[in-house]
Amino acid sequence: MAITYGVNMSTFNPQGSAPVHSASGSAAFPLSQHDSMPPVRGNAFGITALVLGIVAVVFSFIPVMGMVAFVLGPLAVLFGIVGVTRKFSKKGAAVAGLVLGILSIVIAAIWLAVVGAAVSSADQTLNSEHTVEYVVTTKGKAAVNYWSDSGTSTEDIAANWKKAVTVKNSDLLSLVVTGDFANASAAVSCEILFDGKSIAKNTGSGQGAMASCSGSGFGSESK
Repeated sequence: MAITYGVNMSTFNPQGSAPVHSASGSAAFPLSQHDSMPPVRGNAFGITALVLGIVAVVFSFIPVMGMVAFVLGPLAVLFGIVGVTRKFSKKGAAVAGLVLGILSIVIAAIWLAVVGAAVSSADQTLNSEHTVEYVVTTKGKAAVNYWSDSGTSTEDIAANWKKAVTVKNSDLLSLVVTGDFANASAAVSCEILFDGKSIAKNTGSGQGAMASCSGSGFGSESK
């Protein structure tokens, strides 16, 4: 007598789980954990955030050009937040872009504050007001040419002479005294005092004697 063995392949589960019979009598197998999880996808928002963050950080270290970071940095933060909140997507690039975006904004803000302070300090230094005194000595008649806030001025003198003017630190100072050409024994001298400190001094003698002094307020503090 022949005996026949049969296997119902419809109820065979390669993972070893028991079949579940439905009300209709057909067998069904439960989904595994691998089958129930959707695949992890790429994250275009995260990649965009990372690229923007890198570029923003590079620009943030460059004075003046760091203003670009105030545009790209917030964009990197925005794309990073969107990338982090997307489900079933890789979040590494999004997090990195978010961090770099914030970092670029901070660095650019620091550089902006430093540059702003430097510009303000330079402006105050250049435009600060000081008192300048022009001093001339002469034997006989002489002509004096000097710089003032209204431009170049000229005066004819016959004795020692002084003139005080108010100038800015960035102004170039000039004082020229020329003796009488008819006086062979003429002797003249000039001196510029900046806030009481002598910054230029010169003398001349003989017919048509001339003395010239020039300077500025820069470096006068160290004298």
